[in-house]
Amino acid sequence: MFFGELLSSVIQVLVFSLIPFIVHLVTAKKAKGFLRSVGFFRPEKRTVILALLASVGLFAVMWGIFLATDSVELLHDEATVTGKLRAAGLSADTALALLVIAWIRTSLSEEILFRGFIGRRLINRFGFRKGNLLQAAIFGVIHGLLIIFAAAGRFAAWQAVMIIVLTGAAGYFIGWIKEKHGNGSLIPGWLSHAFGNTIGYFLVAFVL
Repeated sequence: MFFGELLSSVIQVLVFSLIPFIVHLVTAKKAKGFLRSVGFFRPEKRTVILALLASVGLFAVMWGIFLATDSVELLHDEATVTGKLRAAGLSADTALALLVIAWIRTSLSEEILFRGFIGRRLINRFGFRKGNLLQAAIFGVIHGLLIIFAAAGRFAAWQAVMIIVLTGAAGYFIGWIKEKHGNGSLIPGWLSHAFGNTIGYFLVAFVL
């Protein structure tokens, strides 16, 4: 499982980086500077601490709502990431696979595309408030659609809306950290996203 997830995670990062790279190549007329353009540069130490604290807060709110609304069962469906891990059972192989999924496939690829590329361009065009809200809305809707297709017909419409709102709110907050406190660095948001996913995936797959 680990090697399969590692391969698919690397492929997803490359695919999610392709459009930003092509746009950078066209606009800058050179490949140099691409990583910095999406936010890969060293952030301030205090921003990393803020991101990790934010991750704990976001985790508590999001998963608290899932528990309070009895919606965790949605994420046990074998069509979802946590459902597949749950079905495989806890082992060294699935634990490593979980880390790869949480840190590379979901968090890294999504931060590059949504905050590093889409969010940055929307914020440059419309200003921080509107641009960040738009990228967060796109982020939330796409997550909602993925869950809807993965577990089609097995949950209520209000649960789909809840997923869209919660993931959209998380996307907005991570964008806020990146732009307002991280000087545009992608690293704090990636750490926040990955840390939250790691805890959430583990609890849903192997504990709850």
